[in-house]
Order: sequence, then C-alpha cells, then structure tokens
Amino acid sequence: MRQEAFTDIFSPLFRGFTSRMYIDYLDENKSSFVTDDDYPTYLISNFKFLVRKFNEQNGNSQWNLK
Repeated sequence: MRQEAFTDIFSPLFRGFTSRMYIDYLDENKSSFVTDDDYPTYLISNFKFLVRKFNEQNGNSQWNLK
C-alpha cells in the first residue's frame, strides 16, 4: 500500500467506519461458543483490510496499489 492510503486514518470519518465494521463483526460472530475480539484487538488485527475498504468506499482505491 502507498503511504497516501493512510492519509485519513486519524479522521472522525475513519473512526466511524471502523466502529461500524466492528459492530458488523460482532453481529456476524454471535454465538455462545465464540469469543469476540475487543475493539482495539479487532482494529490492530484487521488494520490494513480496514484501510483498504475505507479507501474503496471513499473513492480512493488507487491509493491501495503497491
């Protein structure tokens, strides 16, 4: 990924996007046998994926190229 891909990661828009993605993750993994990651662990484990998806949704998918 290019350095530009990380331009907006400190914006409130990215924070809202990651919060929504985390809630979707919790909804998809509802089960009494599954232990869900907490928000910081989820964010760290999936950081590059979240940045790519965020850029795609905001029309900056060219930033995701190597």
